[in-house]
Amino acid sequence: MKGDYGLRAMIDLAAHYGQGPIPSADIAARQFIPENFLDQLLITLRRAGLLKSHRGPRGGHMLARPPTQISMGEIITILDGSLAPMECLPNPSICQLTAGCAIREVWAQVDDFAQRLLSTTTLEQLAGRHRLPTPHDQDLTYCV
Repeated sequence: MKGDYGLRAMIDLAAHYGQGPIPSADIAARQFIPENFLDQLLITLRRAGLLKSHRGPRGGHMLARPPTQISMGEIITILDGSLAPMECLPNPSICQLTAGCAIREVWAQVDDFAQRLLSTTTLEQLAGRHRLPTPHDQDLTYCV
């Protein structure tokens, strides 16, 4: 959930880039994220240098860099850590079969493709494709 909610929050901030600080309550409401959990994620993202935060009545959060310079992979790595599909990919020494493992070779290719895709997908691209639910969507179930 960290990666999913964090991405939604960052997409929201990308959609409002240049409009000043955005209150976390606004992000939480638009993206259907529990506000307390969102606040924890925003702290993590701020500490990693992706966000700037301002306190006070006109406070909120904003991207520290343009949305073209923040990748989906960067956000997911900060919030979820390694996305490797097998534990032996980042840590080959944990398995005695690593050197000749055919399964690991395939998972390494999957991981390589996923990492390339995530690292080249920017917040700007995601924000351009993301849409919020409309009243016509009320019968749809959202991932919350």
